[in-house]
Amino acid sequence: MAKIIQNFELFNAEEKKVSLNQLLGEGKPIFVYIYPTDEKFRCNRSECPFKENLEKIASLGVIVVGISEDPIEVHRKFKSDYNITFELLSDPTLTVIKGLGAYEKVDVNGIEKEKIIRTGILVDEKGYIVKIWKPERIEESVDEIIEEIKKLKKI
Repeated sequence: MAKIIQNFELFNAEEKKVSLNQLLGEGKPIFVYIYPTDEKFRCNRSECPFKENLEKIASLGVIVVGISEDPIEVHRKFKSDYNITFELLSDPTLTVIKGLGAYEKVDVNGIEKEKIIRTGILVDEKGYIVKIWKPERIEESVDEIIEEIKKLKKI
């Protein structure tokens, strides 16, 4: 049985509260991408795989939302520097990130640490989780994600 994603409410780069329920009100599937920090992306002025791949997903009529623990100011600069058009939400307390299962204990050279795990969650227009991915980089899963969206939207 499909699980309904928990509602959340976080601030975006424009310092406005955005809730999952508000986004679901648009009647479109949602792709939530959780990642450690904007600074980890290998972007330069001419290309940004993070942006390009998530925009491919958005081009299929899916609402794309990125969530990290970065402060609002960092999201604002990242969006401006790379012309990011989708929402970037700030979760400095990690409440949503942990609640969505994107925070795990990992072994780093024999030392157990907790860290944010890159996680993509496809949610249908009613709020049911369709599929979860845990890629090291979004480009590793984008083709599979697109195929899943096409099946969901019957395109």
